[in-house]
Amino acid sequence: MFSSLRPRRVEQPSAASYGLERRHLLSGWDAGAFEDLKFSYGLTGVDQEGNFLWVDTFLYMLVAISIFLLGLRIANMIWRHQRHLTVMANPTNQNYWATNRTSWWPWLNRHVLAAPLWKKRHNAAFQISSAIDNGTLPGRWHTIMLVIYVGLNLAWCVALPYKVLDHKETIASLRGRTGTLAALNLIPTILFALRNNPLITLLQVSYDDFNLFHRWAARITIAEAIAHTVAWMYNTASVAGWSAIGDALRSEGSYGWGLVGTAAFTFIGIQAWSPFRHAFYETFLNIHRVCVVVALVGLYKHLEMHDLPQVPWMHLVVFFWAAEWFFRGLSILYYGFSLKKRSTIKVEAMPGEAVRLTIDMVRDWTPRPGCHVHMWMPRMALWSSHPFSVAWSPTPSPESKEMTLPILEGDALMAPGAPKKSRQISLICRARTGLTRQMYERACKMPNEQFTAWGFIEGPYGGHHSLDSYGTVVLFAGGVGITHQVMYLKHLVAGYANRTTATQKVVLIWTVPDSDCLEWVRPWMDEILRMPQRKNVLRIKLFISRPKGRVESSSDTVKMFAGRAKADALIEEEVRHRQGAMAVTVCGSGGFADDVRKAVRPWLTEGSIDFIEEAFTY
Repeated sequence: MFSSLRPRRVEQPSAASYGLERRHLLSGWDAGAFEDLKFSYGLTGVDQEGNFLWVDTFLYMLVAISIFLLGLRIANMIWRHQRHLTVMANPTNQNYWATNRTSWWPWLNRHVLAAPLWKKRHNAAFQISSAIDNGTLPGRWHTIMLVIYVGLNLAWCVALPYKVLDHKETIASLRGRTGTLAALNLIPTILFALRNNPLITLLQVSYDDFNLFHRWAARITIAEAIAHTVAWMYNTASVAGWSAIGDALRSEGSYGWGLVGTAAFTFIGIQAWSPFRHAFYETFLNIHRVCVVVALVGLYKHLEMHDLPQVPWMHLVVFFWAAEWFFRGLSILYYGFSLKKRSTIKVEAMPGEAVRLTIDMVRDWTPRPGCHVHMWMPRMALWSSHPFSVAWSPTPSPESKEMTLPILEGDALMAPGAPKKSRQISLICRARTGLTRQMYERACKMPNEQFTAWGFIEGPYGGHHSLDSYGTVVLFAGGVGITHQVMYLKHLVAGYANRTTATQKVVLIWTVPDSDCLEWVRPWMDEILRMPQRKNVLRIKLFISRPKGRVESSSDTVKMFAGRAKADALIEEEVRHRQGAMAVTVCGSGGFADDVRKAVRPWLTEGSIDFIEEAFTY
């Protein structure tokens, strides 16, 4: 099954093929030293049978996990699709779906899948300063998978032949094992880093999750590459001294390139440390890409010059990376260029140090709630693209109807009345550092506090979570996190009016620093508030954390409060008055999302309730 990835058997290279005879004569080593050096070069002492076994084990494990997750995902889709269809036939009768049908799944969801590692901290970063943080904690389910992954790699590295006459043979076996595993782990390291990773769509796992596993797979690869190099250096230096290492690096290209690869990987591991990564993200990203190229070239030359059995793996890695850039380039060209024009971006300065981006594309784009794009503006950030949730896509004509009838959850039936395509999307982003700060400051200097530049998008990505089968949907937004929720509001309110969704109650809970921030989405919210039957389904609760004056509610369905939203009280109120199955989604700062998670988890075993979090923890 894995014949193309499994290390092939190769003949033991002779000492002459590595230039050892020449170095032996020049250095004047005795015959005994020359014989001992056999454990430093080639495959002498390398446990290839063990390497074959662990490679197969690793690959079968990956396939088994993928099949399990795919099966789980398909079962979940079928369940939600069935719920959607039965409730659409009688939208007011949702009692059956309001309670859990099993006990094991809600327990697993509450205590494992949706649980933080410890107490409540998950996406709240460990701040070193206002601009620098030291990363976040993985969730409980992620931690279990990572412990197994790291533990297995460690176990495979120490499962060596110890009952040998010469300990150098054990070190040689360690050299072969760590080298094999480092090259093998490089495959998921590269695959999980790709925005167009096919597993994201297939398994409906977010890029954020894959990015977490990318970082850990990279750390394992780097550690094993260093161990591989140290094992070779130990055996060589213990017999012929450090001068022999220098001779090998100077006269044998494979070892020189191998050292280049190891040095580049090591630098990547240091440079990617969270404080460096977050403090100078755009600089980090550009240096990171250059170092990855150097590391891959060094590794490929190391393997190819000795005709080692891991060369096909490098071909696969290069294919993955080339395919990623091909699809990214295709997306940019398709939406950004035509024979007559190219896409443009209008940047408007908004209150609360935010900017609103309106992107006019050259071809139609189908709106999808919850999706995001990577925006690229060469004029201000030549090499960098940034991820932003799609806040709005205007309906092309007044007679257009918003309708999504899923074949299975997340799939749209493109029939008359389906979502109309648009050539314009809007994004909102806060001015922090780098590109967002440059855009805001430039817009502020313009006469109308806006400017237009040419730019492009990559995507759309994400948007896998359909909320159509839930009777009650609660949308939490913190600050600019409203961008993730507005398209859901539009879609669900339209679905209620057209009787195409199960939705009977939609609640938006938005916390902002001051009332000026409401201007970010005012034109879009006004359009939603004018939609047919909106008052029957939508309730909006706005929380102004730092009000400048008296806070007054504008209507019975749109209420404003001073202070911060108390997630636990709000969740309890909505759970007790829910209709049918309930979904709680959140998009906001890490601390805000953790508060909502903590408030939701106790209720996961009390009713049919799901928690969905949107995060960009790059």
